[in-house]
Amino acid sequence: MPTAAVFAGAIIGFGWMSSLLLNRANGLAAPAYDQAFFEQVVWNASHGNGFASSFSQGNFLGLHFSPLLVLPAALERVWADARLLTLLHVTALAAAGPAAFLFLRAAFSPSRIAPWLAATLAGPLPLWSAIQEAGRADFHTEVLALPLALIAGWAGLRGRGVLLWLLAIAALLAKEDQGYTVLVIGAFIGVRAPGRLWRGGAPWRGGRPVRGSRLNGLGVALLGLVWTPLAFTVVMPWLRGQGRLETDWYYAWLVNGGGPLSHLDQVWSQLSNLDGWFAAGGMLLSVALVPLLRPAWLLLALPPIVADLLSANWAQADLKLHYTLLPLVPFIVAAAMGGRRLLAWRARQTRRARRPSIRAEHNVVFGGRSLLLLALPALAVSWIGGGLPPTMRTEPGQWDRPAAGAELSTIARIVPQNAVLIVDDGLAAPLAAREHLRLVPDAEAIGWVLIDLDGYLPGYTSTQRRNAFLRQLPRSGRLLLADDGRFQLWGPAHD
Repeated sequence: MPTAAVFAGAIIGFGWMSSLLLNRANGLAAPAYDQAFFEQVVWNASHGNGFASSFSQGNFLGLHFSPLLVLPAALERVWADARLLTLLHVTALAAAGPAAFLFLRAAFSPSRIAPWLAATLAGPLPLWSAIQEAGRADFHTEVLALPLALIAGWAGLRGRGVLLWLLAIAALLAKEDQGYTVLVIGAFIGVRAPGRLWRGGAPWRGGRPVRGSRLNGLGVALLGLVWTPLAFTVVMPWLRGQGRLETDWYYAWLVNGGGPLSHLDQVWSQLSNLDGWFAAGGMLLSVALVPLLRPAWLLLALPPIVADLLSANWAQADLKLHYTLLPLVPFIVAAAMGGRRLLAWRARQTRRARRPSIRAEHNVVFGGRSLLLLALPALAVSWIGGGLPPTMRTEPGQWDRPAAGAELSTIARIVPQNAVLIVDDGLAAPLAAREHLRLVPDAEAIGWVLIDLDGYLPGYTSTQRRNAFLRQLPRSGRLLLADDGRFQLWGPAHD
C-alpha cells in the first residue's frame, strides 16, 4: 500500500504538470528564458554544432557545465521539439517522489513501519510547492539531478557501490552546482550506511553482506566537495575562453566596491528577505518539521538557501522557479535523520506498552497509517504556496490560451532554416530548433522578424521597447510577407 500510494502520487503529479505545461506551450506562452534557451542548445548538440546558443556567447558548457544535455540531444534526433524537454522535465520532477521513497525507506530500515513513514514524506513530493515552482520554470538541467541523487542515496544505503558511483557522477553532470547535492547524499551514506567504515560490516537483512558502503559514501561526498569549485574555477573558464559569464551580475555586488564588508546593509537586506525564508519554511513544513528532530542535519540546507538569498536575481533570492531545487535534497536528508529518531522514539513507546497486542503484526499497519497525518502539512503548503493551477498563487494569463502552433508553423515555414530569425518571446520556444534565433526587441537590424500581435509577454519583457521596435518595422526596409491577423512575418532588412 505505501508503494502504491507513492507511485499514484507520481502519476498524478506527472499528469497534472504535463497537461498544464503542454497547454501553456501549445498556447505559445512558454517563456523564452529558459525553455527556448535550452531547446536551441540541445538542438545544436543533436546536429553536431556543439553546445551553442544564440542567447549566449561561446560554449554553453562554459556558462553551465551540463554535459548531461547529451541525453535530450539524443532524444531530439527523434523529435526536435521544445515540448520534448517539457516532458523530460516533468518526468524527472514526478520521478522524484518514488526516488525519495526508495531513499527514505532504506534510511528508515529496519523498522517495520519504515515504508509508511517514507511514503508519508515522499508521496506528496510531486505536488510540493517547491516542485511546482520548478515545474513553472520549464526545462532546467538540475531537475535531472534530483531523482538521480536520491536513487544514488538508496544505492549507497543498500550496498550497491557501483550503482552509487554511476548515479552520483550522472547527477554531477547535470549542472556544476550539483556537487553540493552529491556531497550531502554522500555524507549521509558515510554516516548511516550499515557496517563498519573500513572493513566488511554487519550483513543486511536477508544475509547479503554489505561491504564498503560507508567508505563509498565518503568517497562520493569528497567528489561532490571538489566538483563544484573545480568546475567554477578551472573547467568552465577554460571552456568559456574570452567569453563573459552572463550570470556574473548575480553576485558582482558582493565583490565590487570593497567587498561584502562594505555592503553590510545590503547583505542584511538580502539575508532578511522574507519571501525567500517563507519558501524555505514551506519546504520544512512539507517534510512535517521532522528535520527539527535532528537540527544539526537541518543546517545542511542553509548554504544553498544563503547562496540564493544573496543573489541579485530576484527569482533566485525569493527561491522561486528552479532555484527551489538545490536546498530540496538537504531537506530530504535532514528528514531522513529526523525520521530515524521519530521511529526510535515510537519503538521505545511500543516496548513500554502494557498491552501485548500493541506489538502484534496487524498493528504495524495501523501504526503506519497513523503516520499519514504527517502528509497534511505538505498538502496544505502545496495548495497555499503553489504556483500551478488551481493552487492559490497561480499567475493568470498563461495556462488557458488557445492552441496556435499549427498557424505559427504555417507562417514559419517561409523562413529559411539557416536565416537569422527575430521573434516575440512566446514564439521562441517552438521555433528554437534552428541555429540563429533572436528576441524582440533585443535584436540586430538584419534578419527576418516574426511577431505575435496577441502574444503572451512575460514580466521580464519591456512592453515599451517592444512597441517601439514594432513601430519602426515598416520604416526598416522590410517587406511584410505574411499576416493572418495574429502573426506577422517581415522579411530581412534591405539598405
